[in-house]
Amino acid sequence: MIKRNKGVMEVYDAVLSYEKVKTHLQEKPQDKEKILKFVDEIKGDYRFGLVGAGAKFIDKTFLRLYNGFNLELPDGFDIKELQKKYHLILVPNHQSHADYLALQYILYTYFKMPVYIAAGINLNIFPIGSFFKRCGAFFIRRKFTNYLYKIAFQGYIYYLLKSDKVVEFFFEGGRTRSGKLLAPRYGLFSMLLDAHTKFGDNAKPLMFIPVSLAHEMIPEEKAHAKELSGAKKEKEKITQLVKLVKLANKKLGTVHVRFGEGIVVDKFEEDLKEKTQSLAFDCFRAVGKGMPVTPTSLLSLVMLDDPQGALTWSQIKERSLDVVDYCEYMGIPTTKSLRKDVLSKSLKIAMDMFINNKKVKLIKREKLNQVFYSITESSRTHLLFHKNMILHHFIVPGIVNATWFNIFNGNIKTESQLNRYLVIKRKELKYEFYLPTVREMIREAAKIVEYATGEKINSLNDALHFSPEKLYAIASKVRRFSTAFSYIYEAYYIAATTIKYMDTEEFTEEKFLQVAKELFEMEREHGRVVKYPESFNVPIMKGSLNYLQNLGVLERKPPKYEVKDMETVNILVEKFARDVNDQVAINLKFGR
Repeated sequence: MIKRNKGVMEVYDAVLSYEKVKTHLQEKPQDKEKILKFVDEIKGDYRFGLVGAGAKFIDKTFLRLYNGFNLELPDGFDIKELQKKYHLILVPNHQSHADYLALQYILYTYFKMPVYIAAGINLNIFPIGSFFKRCGAFFIRRKFTNYLYKIAFQGYIYYLLKSDKVVEFFFEGGRTRSGKLLAPRYGLFSMLLDAHTKFGDNAKPLMFIPVSLAHEMIPEEKAHAKELSGAKKEKEKITQLVKLVKLANKKLGTVHVRFGEGIVVDKFEEDLKEKTQSLAFDCFRAVGKGMPVTPTSLLSLVMLDDPQGALTWSQIKERSLDVVDYCEYMGIPTTKSLRKDVLSKSLKIAMDMFINNKKVKLIKREKLNQVFYSITESSRTHLLFHKNMILHHFIVPGIVNATWFNIFNGNIKTESQLNRYLVIKRKELKYEFYLPTVREMIREAAKIVEYATGEKINSLNDALHFSPEKLYAIASKVRRFSTAFSYIYEAYYIAATTIKYMDTEEFTEEKFLQVAKELFEMEREHGRVVKYPESFNVPIMKGSLNYLQNLGVLERKPPKYEVKDMETVNILVEKFARDVNDQVAINLKFGR
């Protein structure tokens, strides 16, 4: 029998009163102790004193690695007042194991409010699991194959809402390895919505608060880079977190945490599945929209734009200022450290961190009396993580740049050709980012035109009748993003070339990745298209397979893919080669 002390009675009673648990035990009362054992495995046990001691430990250890935390809140944000009106759920993105520490440190230091955080079961090991529980962690298994475990966990979610706890979970379900936001997992969204329906008409509404979390550097960058290159995913374990204290010679910059406006859910007319999906993607989009451009992500965006990453300091500052200007006009969030009065100083600090961490090296050209900053080739994938973190903000200007080039050279002359081109370019990036709708994209493109010309337009189609001078002005304004997506188009070129090269009707994903990597290395050495070392990585190559499936070029017949249209494959090889070369032409035409 489980000993029921005073501290856990409330949890047990709430779980046992949960509808699904109650119904099951009416038929099988003998399962009660099994369910309560699962509850013991799951439940958190927040202790203020221990969390306070943990915050002091962070002050003396981890903050030696970091420059601190930067918290940004919406105007008038008062979490204690919000908790009186709503059940609060925080939904941050997930970049590093350090997220657990950063978020709980900030929530304790700034708000002094207990927060219960969903954590992977892999962190529930002796002796650290008990410590995490007392810091508010509740543990979740990756698979819900055991029915008793499933209803016990659902019952615990019911308890958290019933006892008015603030809940937090990483909506992506795991850490991103590429820097891009991962599609949301639906499980906890669904359980929270379902549990909320059990409280009746007088229940407080739910409020999901999106939290955009951006590290200037992450401790796991080497492991992430290996996985992107095809190495087997390293199993997440507590030793990875403990290793953070061994990075004394590293500098990891600032952790930026940006709270967004809450998304309120009360009664809903959709079925649970439909509401779960729409809510999850609302939170996903809000986190993406709130992701701030940081000094390191800005430097990564600017420097990776060049295949060799070798730029003078004046070039870096000029290009960075162009990006910051664009962000200000378009309402893209940037950190306070990128205000124009401190921009140069902040970039210098970030660059010093890159140099200290051996990401960038200095190349002195005495005859030219200049110093160039060059990314070490082995570090390009590390910096790609930070570029990818903000790249979704610049999808539309990247597409606009390519669109304008096609208007210049006469490939786009009519409204239907313009709309068709925008739809095609959107489809090409569909499997890399969660994109704005076509309508949203056209609206944003029109705003870019107004930004560049200083004139209001009735619709994007007005641009078809612009003078060459106006078109030139627009292209000049967004030229900074002309090659931002080149590594993706190069990857898709590699994918199409791989299928053509294999010249077979069926192949496995493993074989595709093997051949693609070999072709990438050949292309980098001898080819005319592939210039970027980061063009080959596993997630983007898998994304290319999804893209080709969507086009009907491939058909998935697990565990193999079958080629359905080799003629289109040949067309795509030429198309992506042309797209990449067009970007080079844009650079030459408008200057970098």
